[in-house]
Amino acid sequence: MKGNGQRLRWGIFFASVFLATSFIQGMGAARAGWPEKQIDLVNPFGAGGAADIQARKLAEIISRDLGQPMVVRNVTGAGGAIAYNEVHRAKPDGYTMIWYSGAINTLAARKQIKFDYQAFEPIAGVGFETIAIAVSKGAPWKDFKEFIAHIKQNPGKVTVGNSGLGSVTHLVPVLMASRIGGQVVHVPFGTGLAVAALMGGKIDASSQHPAEILSQVKAGEVRVLAVSSEKRINIWPDVPTMKESGVDLVYNQWRGFAAPKGTPKEVVEKMTAHVKKAVESREWAEFAASVGTTPQYFDPETFGKFVAEMDKLTREIIASAGLK
Repeated sequence: MKGNGQRLRWGIFFASVFLATSFIQGMGAARAGWPEKQIDLVNPFGAGGAADIQARKLAEIISRDLGQPMVVRNVTGAGGAIAYNEVHRAKPDGYTMIWYSGAINTLAARKQIKFDYQAFEPIAGVGFETIAIAVSKGAPWKDFKEFIAHIKQNPGKVTVGNSGLGSVTHLVPVLMASRIGGQVVHVPFGTGLAVAALMGGKIDASSQHPAEILSQVKAGEVRVLAVSSEKRINIWPDVPTMKESGVDLVYNQWRGFAAPKGTPKEVVEKMTAHVKKAVESREWAEFAASVGTTPQYFDPETFGKFVAEMDKLTREIIASAGLK
């Protein structure tokens, strides 16, 4: 009886080892075969905006290389908080990712979400977008210097629209006013509403991503006075940077891919390779240039460090501006 009991215990032990080994091998095989189905890329912002058109173009390029569809799903609301919460709760299996941007820093700094960038695995950075300060065609200022002089002479009277409280399009004019020692009235809108309000003469200026005012600029309805990037952008070579115009400010929107914390390393590495190939392609370079974006690939480690630095900077800006 004693021998039978011992054999039973050994049998249970070896069976447990076999099951555990099979489970681990199965997980490894699943990771090795990734992706085996559609990947959801959650975009926190609305269809047709700057974030959306770029996400969809990159998803299109990456899908061809992956052999499985990457589908952009717009999950809007609360400045991006709803989307980030959804991806944060998602299973870390490589089939749900976030179209990552400075929104993660702003949402965390303003306590609109209960986590920060550390809740995600950085996959890759893809580039930067400048922010444009635009006015209607009938605005009295012929250039950015005149606009800045007007702000200084009329503290608290110039209205500047943006795409939402705490957004990058809000932070740029906040920093602009701070650097010149002036005051402006910030008017948060949705993207399309800000442009419509500008053209309707309801606000003096608007802070926007280039992609969101391209058609209005082309039609002559809107003029761009300056951009917030280090250098001028290809689509508007005659538009100066803020720095050129005497305002010491360089501040851009950044974008990339991230996944829920705990996503397998093998999956992150595979996805990183596909993103790198897409970002370095001629197809993406040409598309990005056409919408005012500067492509720049960041590997996961570099991207993670960059996002951490931006988190610190964003918290400082929001605290100093009293936006919490």
